[in-house]
Amino acid sequence: MQGRREFIRQLLALSAVSGASLSMASCGKPIKPSPNSTGVVLDPLFYEHTQADHPENAQRLVAIDEELQRRELWQALTPVKARLATLEELNWVHTQGYIDEIASISEYGGGYFNPYLGDTYLTAASYEAAKMAAGGAIQLNLAVYDRQVDNGFALLRPPGHHALESKAMGFCLFNSDVIAARALQHYRGVERVAIIDFDVHHGNGTQDLTENDPSIMAISIHQHPYWPMTGAAEHVGEGDAKGTNVNCPFGSGAGDMAYLKAFEEIIVPKLQAFKPQHIIAFAGYDAHWMDPLAEHRMSIDGFNQLVARLKNTAADLCGGRLSLSLGGGYELEPLAHSVAGSFEVLLGRELTTDPLGPSPRAENDYSEQLAKLKAIHQVG
Repeated sequence: MQGRREFIRQLLALSAVSGASLSMASCGKPIKPSPNSTGVVLDPLFYEHTQADHPENAQRLVAIDEELQRRELWQALTPVKARLATLEELNWVHTQGYIDEIASISEYGGGYFNPYLGDTYLTAASYEAAKMAAGGAIQLNLAVYDRQVDNGFALLRPPGHHALESKAMGFCLFNSDVIAARALQHYRGVERVAIIDFDVHHGNGTQDLTENDPSIMAISIHQHPYWPMTGAAEHVGEGDAKGTNVNCPFGSGAGDMAYLKAFEEIIVPKLQAFKPQHIIAFAGYDAHWMDPLAEHRMSIDGFNQLVARLKNTAADLCGGRLSLSLGGGYELEPLAHSVAGSFEVLLGRELTTDPLGPSPRAENDYSEQLAKLKAIHQVG
C-alpha cells in the first residue's frame, strides 16, 4: 500500500499538475512535459465506494496499486489532482432528477439503484466518489489536451460507460468519459473527440449519450450477444451523426487476433476519416481469458499491443492526446498485470513479460465477422 500512500501524499503536498492550473475558466497554458510523462488520477474516495461481496469493489484498486508498486511504476507517474464535478458538468450528460436520486440514495446510507436488478450498488460515499470520478476524468483530459502530460490513466471508481442519461446500471453511476468529452468541448473548444471502449461489455451508456452527436465518435469492441444486449454492428449513429457510432461485436471465444484486427482494419480507418483532436479510451480488461464475467480470450500481451496501437494512432492523428479510464476486470491478478502493462506502454518502458500467457483454449476464428464489419462500416 506504500505506493498509493506516497501518491496521495504528493497530491496533498501539491501535485505537479494541480486543480488550480486546470480550473474551469483557465486558458491552460501548456507546461512542457518531460519525455513520455504519464499522468495518473487516483483519489481516496474511489476506495470508499465499495461492497465486499460485489465483483466491482475497492480490492480492484488495491491489486493495481500493489502491482504498480512491485514494478516501481508509481515514481515514474505524474499525479493529476482530481476534483468533484460540478452540477453544471453533470447536467451536460445526466438529468437533474437522476443526479438528485443518486445523491438521495447515498444520503440515506446507500442501497441499490434498482433493487430488482441488484447489480448497481451505492454506499454513503458513492455520490461523492462518482462526482470525484467525473471531475478526475475532466482534470486528466484537460491536462493531456493542454500538454501538461503526454498521456494519462485515470484509476476511477465507480466506472461510467453503462450510465444512461437518467439511469444507473452495470456498476456505473455517472458517465465520466462523456462528461470529460463535453468538458473538452466546453472549456477548450475541441470539435471532435473519439471515445474508444475495449471493455468486454458494450458501452451502451456512451452510445446512447452520443448517437445523435457528430462531434463525438463512440467506438466499442465487445462480446455480443451478451449483457447489456446492445451494440449491434448495424447501430452506426443517427441523423448527422450516422457513421460516428462504431460497434465491433464478437461472439464468445474472441481474443487477441480479433481485437487487434478490428482495431487495425476498422477502427483506425474510421478514426483517420473522423480526425479526432483528442482520444479517450474506456480501458476494461474483462475480455481477459481468466475473467469470470465474460467469455473472451484476450491475453495481457494482447491488451499491451492494443494500448500500444492506441498510443501510436493518437500520435499520428492528434498529437498523442490520449487518456485511459479504468473499466472492467474482475479477476484481480490479470487486472493488475494488464493495468500495469498499459502504464508501461504509456510511459514508453520495456514491457514486462505476460506472466499468465495466452488462453489455454484457442480463440475462435472471426474472419467472416471482420469482413462483415468492414462492409457495414465502409472501410477496407
